[in-house]
Amino acid sequence: MKTKNFIDFLATGAGPAPKFNATLKLCAALIAGVAASLGIGFVVNGITLPAFTLPARWLRLAYALSILAVGWVMVQQLSRPLLHVKWVAGALMLMVLVMAGFGVAAWMAAPSGQTDLLFWGESWMVCPSLIVLYSLPGLAAALWALRTLAPTRLRLAGFAAGIFAGAQGALGYVLVGTDDAYLFVAVWYTLGMLLTGFIGMLLGPKVLRW
Repeated sequence: MKTKNFIDFLATGAGPAPKFNATLKLCAALIAGVAASLGIGFVVNGITLPAFTLPARWLRLAYALSILAVGWVMVQQLSRPLLHVKWVAGALMLMVLVMAGFGVAAWMAAPSGQTDLLFWGESWMVCPSLIVLYSLPGLAAALWALRTLAPTRLRLAGFAAGIFAGAQGALGYVLVGTDDAYLFVAVWYTLGMLLTGFIGMLLGPKVLRW
C-alpha cells in the first residue's frame, strides 16, 4: 500500500480534532497560572488587596487582562496545525500601541520635572524580572498543555505560551507594583511579558516536540 493511500485510510471518517479537549487543558493551565501568580502577589503584599482608587491602577489591570485575552486566543490557535495567527499578532501589537499612546500623551502633558518619573518610576529595575518570575508557573502549565495537544510551529507556540503566562505574571505584579504611570506600564510591564515570551520561544522546540 502506498504511503498516501495508507494516510488516507487512517484518516477516513476521523473528522476534525475536538476543540473541547484543547480548551479544557488550556483552561486548567490558565487557572493554575493565575492562581500561582496572584498567590505570590498576595504573599508579597501581606495578604491584602491594594487600593484600586486611581484610574491608572485600573488601566494597568485592564492592560494585563487584555494581553491575557490575546494570549489565550494565540495558544488556542497554535495548539492545532494550520491555523493562522496574523490577526491575533496584530491585536497584540494594537494593545501595546494603545497603552503606549496613553503613556506618551501623559508624558507630553506632564511638567518637565516629572517626565523621568513617568518613564522610570521607582521600580523599573525589578518590574520586568518580577513579572517573569511570577509568570514561570503559568509558563510551565501552558507548555504542558500545549505539549499534550498538536502544535506544529513550535517556536511560535512557545512564544504564545510565554505571552499568555507573562500576562498572568503581570496580573500578580499588579498587586505589589507601586508605579501606575501609563508610560511605565507600557514599557516595563510589556518588557516583562515579552521576556517571558522569549523564554517560551526558546523552550518551544525542545519542550513541544512530538
